[in-house]
Amino acid sequence: MPAIVGPVLAARRRLVAIAIAVAAVVCAIAPAAQAYVIEGEPWPGATITYYPTVYRTAVDRAAKNWNDAKVGVKLKRVSSIYSANVVVRSGAQGCGGYSIVGYNPRHQSWVRLAPHCTRDLMTVVATHEFGHTLGLGHEYNHCARMNAVVDFDGTPEYCRPHTMSYWLKHALKGDDVHGARALYSSSFRKSSTRGVHALPSLVGNATVPAWETSDLPLFGDSELAAALTG
Repeated sequence: MPAIVGPVLAARRRLVAIAIAVAAVVCAIAPAAQAYVIEGEPWPGATITYYPTVYRTAVDRAAKNWNDAKVGVKLKRVSSIYSANVVVRSGAQGCGGYSIVGYNPRHQSWVRLAPHCTRDLMTVVATHEFGHTLGLGHEYNHCARMNAVVDFDGTPEYCRPHTMSYWLKHALKGDDVHGARALYSSSFRKSSTRGVHALPSLVGNATVPAWETSDLPLFGDSELAAALTG
């Protein structure tokens, strides 16, 4: 779907995220006090392995952000692309990324990040994308790293603005952590729908500067899915 550029963008130089869900595996919305969205299925076991082909330092920092939050599962870098559960590659537009949401047992998962962007910005973008990898969807009501829009300074859409140095130290908000912990709680894992879906949920964040959104091609759901996976 095309990005919607609101009046707030006139005052702040914002990045706009374009999102599309091909097939939601699990959809659970928390109470208003905790507005995280669970959109994918939790991964089995205690470790999700990943292999970065781009932005290695930024991706490792993003993984550490989630690991330090102790959400019930660990992201671990491995030395072989073939043994990784998730492969991080180049391939998005602007300074954003695309990722498969949650666990799917039928194929290797992936995250795609845009090339030629700063390491600091891609650290917060990769942190957002790993949130999708864990199974979280976009949060549209409260301040969270999983907000669909992020400023060039690293500030998520519904958060008070801070510098990039602040966000590198505080990449995740309570909403993100509560959502991931809920997703990887023993009760949620037992109630998951593993094995009954045909397709994973797919979220595209093709994050681009607001002034470039008119140049984006418009895809239907199936066309965008084909473009991302092809």
